[in-house]
Amino acid sequence: MKFRAPLIGLSLLMVVAVTLTWLVYVTLRRDVAGPTTPYAAMFTDVYGLREGDDVRMAGVRVGRVEKIELAGTLAKVSFVVQNDQHLFGNTVASVTYQNIVGQRYLGLSLGKIGSPGPLAPHATIPVERTDPSFDVGTLLNGYEPLFSVLNPRDADNLTKGVIQSLQGDNSSIVNLVSQTSTLTDTFAGRDQVLGDVITQLNTVMASLAKQNTSLDQVLSQTSSVVSDFNARRTQLVDSTGAMARVIRQLSTISDTVNPSLNEMITRQPGFTGHLVDIEPQLAFTGDNLPLMLKGLARITNEGAFANAYACDLNGTGFFPGLNDITPIIVNAATPGNKAMYTPRCRNMANG
Repeated sequence: MKFRAPLIGLSLLMVVAVTLTWLVYVTLRRDVAGPTTPYAAMFTDVYGLREGDDVRMAGVRVGRVEKIELAGTLAKVSFVVQNDQHLFGNTVASVTYQNIVGQRYLGLSLGKIGSPGPLAPHATIPVERTDPSFDVGTLLNGYEPLFSVLNPRDADNLTKGVIQSLQGDNSSIVNLVSQTSTLTDTFAGRDQVLGDVITQLNTVMASLAKQNTSLDQVLSQTSSVVSDFNARRTQLVDSTGAMARVIRQLSTISDTVNPSLNEMITRQPGFTGHLVDIEPQLAFTGDNLPLMLKGLARITNEGAFANAYACDLNGTGFFPGLNDITPIIVNAATPGNKAMYTPRCRNMANG
């Protein structure tokens, strides 16, 4: 039939699409290989950390963040680590920058506080041995008191005066001096506000100092990523071209299949009517399909070959008279005078 080839093409396309979707899901989930041991850690701030992010030791991925929940005023991070990696009583957990776009990972390292003995499974690292996440918004919020006292119009006039003065407009110099005086008067008497700015920036700088190693790692990793992309420029261009060709081929297949598929569905008496007409055959197929698949699994479970075990083979049909004599001989030679199937065949007969 003329719609068979497009239907086969559509089926293959759906199989490929489902396979690719599954591969993308497995890749994004990034499960930890092998058996794992669960732990937990308490943080004052885990901003940017997400479920599924990496758990790393010395930059090497050894686990995965499983759950993040609120425990009172603290954040509890549950994670798993591969069994061959050991945590100790002095292990420090920190939320560390992974890349420049803000993604984080949970870093584990040895500290100076705590027992050097092994940490028991399901144990929780206390907040005293954790380093919280750093929020860049805190840095910008430190300037909020300064921004709140500035008049946007005065700042705009000051900028215009500087530009006009640099362009040689002598009359704007007076205006520039006036605007500078106005801006100076605005800041005059604002010692409390400036003190708040300095205090908040001091807190921010202290937090940045704690994250110095993490920021260095972010910059180093970003440089490495950019260098890697630059080295693979040719491959990336080729991959983009290959993807474009695949998309064009899929579009051609869809254009070919769509008319035939519409014709098959809308033709008279109709696709649904045809399915209703063959309802007994479909029911029979659905009822026997599990048995057929089970039998197929049995004959192929030994390897990449078929393995058959004959349970009911009758070869006496070619020799008249043996049909009556053979059962008598077999029954007489069997203990209990009753022939029985082998245990394997009896198990198969029971499903």
